[in-house]
Amino acid sequence: MINATATLFDRATMGFSLSVHIVLAVIGIVLPVIILLAEYLGIRYRDNHYIVLARRLSIAFVVMFAVGTASGMLVATELLFLWPQFMALMSAVAIAPLYLEVFAFFMESIFVALYIYSAHAFRERYIHVAIMVVVALGAVLSGVLITMLNSYMNTPVGFNIPVYLQTGNLTDINPIAVFTAPAASIEVPHVVATSYFAGACIFLAYFSFMLLRTKDDRVKQYYKKAIKLAFAIAAIGLVFSLITGVLSIESLFHLQPEKYAAIELNLQPQTNAPEVLGGIYANNSIEYGIAIPGLQSVLANGSASTNVPGLSQYPQSTWPPLFVHDMFDLMVGLGFLIGIFFAFVLLMALMKRNVLDSRKMLWLFIVVGVFATLLLENGWMVDEFGRQPWIIYNVMLVSQAANQSSSIIPIAVLLILVYIFIIPFTLYVLKKIFERRPLTDEL
Repeated sequence: MINATATLFDRATMGFSLSVHIVLAVIGIVLPVIILLAEYLGIRYRDNHYIVLARRLSIAFVVMFAVGTASGMLVATELLFLWPQFMALMSAVAIAPLYLEVFAFFMESIFVALYIYSAHAFRERYIHVAIMVVVALGAVLSGVLITMLNSYMNTPVGFNIPVYLQTGNLTDINPIAVFTAPAASIEVPHVVATSYFAGACIFLAYFSFMLLRTKDDRVKQYYKKAIKLAFAIAAIGLVFSLITGVLSIESLFHLQPEKYAAIELNLQPQTNAPEVLGGIYANNSIEYGIAIPGLQSVLANGSASTNVPGLSQYPQSTWPPLFVHDMFDLMVGLGFLIGIFFAFVLLMALMKRNVLDSRKMLWLFIVVGVFATLLLENGWMVDEFGRQPWIIYNVMLVSQAANQSSSIIPIAVLLILVYIFIIPFTLYVLKKIFERRPLTDEL
């Protein structure tokens, strides 16, 4: 029997935890790249600003690595406690990415320690940079493996699904098939690109905020170089995010037509389908939307004659919540605005305009950091809400996977309180660490 209250707590707890963990994860993915590039540039050009940047960020990385590890352990615990039926199935057919993620974590941990404690151990200083390269690879590999698991939830393979749905028995199991889940080919590169983009934008906002606060010329030069480095990473990540984002919609069209129909708010299958901007589903129709004729069919498969799926082809009980359409529009709108802003900044740079001397531009960098974080969160919510009511698409419902015991509610509340505490405490610790290491002294 389904306990709706317990299921709601399971979902709310997991959603809150993942929304926090995702931000920690993208910081953990991008930070090693910023550090290794800063150290490389510092060595290559004998620039002390970059050397100091790498040194100070490596301290922050150690703290964030520890917090990210603790957060990951909490998420793993929640999977076991909150979703026992889901984990029972996944442990039988798709557990391999989680095992390999542990090895990626070990590799990252070992080389983080080597990097921190071998700063002056090598005469050839580029060896120290190479150690951080391994850390960066370990960090992104962890993200790739977890994304493969999510791809599997969107497009399950590796066992006889019809037999499982009829009898509940797992047969014809191929545990390696999880690595070839159809959605992974585009979901993995999209997640990697957006992680580097969003993570770099977070640091872009932080460096801009610190530049606004300082009046020391040496410190200003330090933060200006940090901003340029973060901006370069974010710009590259943005380009690949846009490319893979377009391909992701095409992938949904072929692999998850019901999710695609909900995101596009298609009530009926049709050719020459319009792209609907905004709008809500009410009274069995779309209201308040703006339709661009034919555009959706062209974007879906390159031709206006393309027939796109509609929600009427599926039982209404399996429709995703249709607010995913407006969430998707918000995601596209934020991405478009950020893209325009980045193009403007690059144009100003080509015109030899020093945008970093403008306080207004620095505030805009901060706004971009906030928007990029919202974009990251919103993108994941579109993916997860768009798969509802399934936790494994067309295989297992969320209600079937959830822990139905009311006794789980106090545990869920406790996990949420841990997250509410851990983030401000981490920021407080970092603040105290750097107060004892004044930047002016290191420069």
